[in-house]
Amino acid sequence: MKRDLTSALPRTVILLAASLVGAARLSPQGTEHGNRSEEVRTDTLHKAANLIEKRDFASAETTLQVLLKQSPEDPVALNLLGLIKMEQHDREAAEKLFRRAIDTGQPIVGPRINLGLLYGADQPLEALTQLHEALKLTPDNQQAQALVRSIEKESVINAMQAGEKDKALAILLAARRALPNDPDILYHLGMVALELSLNDDAEKAFEEALRQRPDYDEAIYGLARAYLARSQAKEAEQAIRKYLIRRPEDASAYYGLGYILLAEQHLQDARAAFERSLALQPNQTESEFQLGEIAMQQGATSSAREHFTKVLSRNPHHAGALTEIGVFAFRSSEYEIAKTNLEQAVASAPTYQKAHYYYALTLAKLGDKTEAERQFKMAQALQKSHTAESHLLTPP
Repeated sequence: MKRDLTSALPRTVILLAASLVGAARLSPQGTEHGNRSEEVRTDTLHKAANLIEKRDFASAETTLQVLLKQSPEDPVALNLLGLIKMEQHDREAAEKLFRRAIDTGQPIVGPRINLGLLYGADQPLEALTQLHEALKLTPDNQQAQALVRSIEKESVINAMQAGEKDKALAILLAARRALPNDPDILYHLGMVALELSLNDDAEKAFEEALRQRPDYDEAIYGLARAYLARSQAKEAEQAIRKYLIRRPEDASAYYGLGYILLAEQHLQDARAAFERSLALQPNQTESEFQLGEIAMQQGATSSAREHFTKVLSRNPHHAGALTEIGVFAFRSSEYEIAKTNLEQAVASAPTYQKAHYYYALTLAKLGDKTEAERQFKMAQALQKSHTAESHLLTPP
């Protein structure tokens, strides 16, 4: 993917200043000739920077080439020439020039920031490595910090959308090395860790994000999810209640509270939370489904069926509701109806163990022994591989 690099141009003067501050003198000190040579060098670099800012790239390059003939490894000149090549979309030449500037060993941040900009979200690990090195030299460099954040955010979204969760994790770890105390990076790390079932790491990331930003609502919610994933229902309940104090109109959070209370077998409180979720967001299908589950546990089958029917009116492919309607039919010996619903449930959620189990029972009743046995085996395999998962909805 080609990137528009013209946005780099306004940074030229800033990068030049950073380069000049950190650059060692290239002429001998203590002599009139040396001082004069250094003044000429500095004037030449400023002239080139001004020409770049005016987009007079040809004149700027001519000016820099004169200086580089005298000092072929002048890191600031190499960096500025790299900027010109980057603006001209000559990526390969720009990269070589920035690396030559770095290889001089001079402690300047410009080439590293420019490499980070050049690599961007297309090469996030390489970009973040260079920006980490830049921040070692100047920890408070706001430009490097901003680039770390923007590259991390864009590239993690790209990786997650592509289903590359491990890549997203690697990017976040690299970003955290560059900015170890950034609450947003820590929060994103926690969310990806949850996706990978790295629940201990997720909990630590959310806790650290909250140490850095105590009022970080999304991190409070994330911490509740991490606690629940680790079967720490009481801690999860405390976290989600804290979140709801701050965001009392969040329907998804009330669903989360209800789910936690359900895990604690506080059925009446759970029902109240799910009902509150529906009051705030009437089309909240998951809360409707959980109300059906509670009704089932309390023996109110007519009420349960009504809830599941409402779910399917909003989402005809809801595997949970399809399964429960199928179970009703199975228990009423309506095996063809049960088969239709359970077959759809399995197709909608291939890893839903309960759907496979009752589908197997139904097929056995209908005489399809071969497929019934296959479904039983799938149900058994899913039961063995089942691990505790967080079912809290992600807040908007």
